[in-house]
Amino acid sequence: MLKRYKKLGELLLEKGFITESELERALEIQKQTRKPLGEVLLELGYVTEDEILDALSEQYGAPILKNLPKNIPLNVIGSLPKNMVETLRVIPIEKKEDGTLVVVTDNGVNIPRIRQEIRFLTGKMPEVYLVTSRDFSLLYQTHVLGVPLDLFEEPYVVMEETPVEQETKEETEVEAEEAPIVRLVNNIINRAIEMGASDIHIEPFKRSVKVRFRIDGMLRKILEYQKAQHGAVVARIKIMSNLDVSERRLPQDGKFYTIKNGEQYDFRVSTMPSAFGEKVVLRILKVSEANRRLEELGYSDYNYNRIMELLRKPYGIILVTGPTGSGKSTTLVAMINYLKDESVNIITAEDPIEYTIEGVTQCQVFPEIGLTFARYLRAFLRQDPDIIMVGEIRDRETAQLAVEASLTGHLVLSTLHTNTAAGAVTRLVEMGVDPHLLGTSLLGVIGQRLVRRLCEKCKVPTPIEDKKIAEHFERHFGYVPERIFAPSPEGCPECRGMKYRGRMAIGEVLIVSSEIKRLLSSRATEQDIFEVAVREGMRPMFVDGLEKVAQGLTSFEEVLRVVSPL
Repeated sequence: MLKRYKKLGELLLEKGFITESELERALEIQKQTRKPLGEVLLELGYVTEDEILDALSEQYGAPILKNLPKNIPLNVIGSLPKNMVETLRVIPIEKKEDGTLVVVTDNGVNIPRIRQEIRFLTGKMPEVYLVTSRDFSLLYQTHVLGVPLDLFEEPYVVMEETPVEQETKEETEVEAEEAPIVRLVNNIINRAIEMGASDIHIEPFKRSVKVRFRIDGMLRKILEYQKAQHGAVVARIKIMSNLDVSERRLPQDGKFYTIKNGEQYDFRVSTMPSAFGEKVVLRILKVSEANRRLEELGYSDYNYNRIMELLRKPYGIILVTGPTGSGKSTTLVAMINYLKDESVNIITAEDPIEYTIEGVTQCQVFPEIGLTFARYLRAFLRQDPDIIMVGEIRDRETAQLAVEASLTGHLVLSTLHTNTAAGAVTRLVEMGVDPHLLGTSLLGVIGQRLVRRLCEKCKVPTPIEDKKIAEHFERHFGYVPERIFAPSPEGCPECRGMKYRGRMAIGEVLIVSSEIKRLLSSRATEQDIFEVAVREGMRPMFVDGLEKVAQGLTSFEEVLRVVSPL
């Protein structure tokens, strides 16, 4: 037979914590606000959190934990999958000799499910204690957030609700359908922000849905949930993003924002139909990143000074090149932050506008209605600009207009998808730009990639034993360092077991000289331009990365991941 638990309101009445009239008023407000009964009673001031905890303790037969543990061993914290900890709001605090887990929770209505699922996972019924929400948050912040994901078992798959034990109707009628999905989506978003993710991938497959975060450029699986929940998750994200919930056959794009710890985070949302349902990708943009400066991006002093040399020119074209996700937009924003001034009119055309820059006129491209980069460029020239930024040169028309704008006395900043700085020069010629005009207008090209920084807390000094690595140092610098640094085998709480923390730019800065202009006019190859640029002072991207390896900022393997050796 199913065990029947007394309702929360009934228990509070029995204990004399509230009166019948107070309960009736609370239930009436609950119907209007659709909040849990306990929360309504707290807001009305009829009960304290300790009184609710006392009632829940009796209701579910779970004692209250008065003294919080000061230290919880990592192997105990890691005994439950992390997303199970977050989904059920349960934290393991002790593991007994017979394998029984002692856990705490601040959500009484979850206790039957906590017992059921931990017993399924470990084979033993856990000891469950109740704590206040304040104490639970303290334990979570202190012991859970800093634990590397690798310490946890395979991602926990949220189980179906089963009618093993009867729960309180008033307290859970709101949460039964909507609230669990809302909590799931909120947990995914909050976790991504806490971990510093740049993207969230929600991917449906045949039997389950996987959630992956892109952290420092690398995708990492975080959790799985049931396929049956996916429709509600996608609908929730669409509602947040102002998208059409009923449209599942076509891709959609939207956005929303949230504020966490005083910081605003903008989310660009993309949905796309796939074989097993809609895939959702959310790009996370921290609004304060719009204030980034060039000196914060990790450029070497040598390359930074060469970029400054380009930015001091009154007119011409400066290009930033690299594949998708190489930080081109961030570099453009940093360049504009350096150039912006009350006396300067800066206009940008972007697709999409990622960062809002104060004091700059930013325009969103809409190709569907004919509002392209090229059309904006024509309009910009009638707006008395000093500096023009074009998000990307994609076609011949945009390239020619950018050249014309630079020849009429404007500084033009833009990006191009090429693998090298020298490749950008030949690419523009291939697009159909007159080589003579390009030689006159092009100031320089910045080629860049992003490499992950080694975690300062756990990186390991390592002697150079690989002869090829030693040869690279000898060839490019004339010496071999006594040691370089490698990622820790295990990682640490500081980097959440990921061994790297943060990213920085490695790059090459090609400055167009008279010799390179001559090569342009003769339609020289990319290799010819590269060799002349190196002879005239350009430090190749691989060499720039190698210098950062010598400085202990990143690993040799990380540099090889993003750029080919010379």
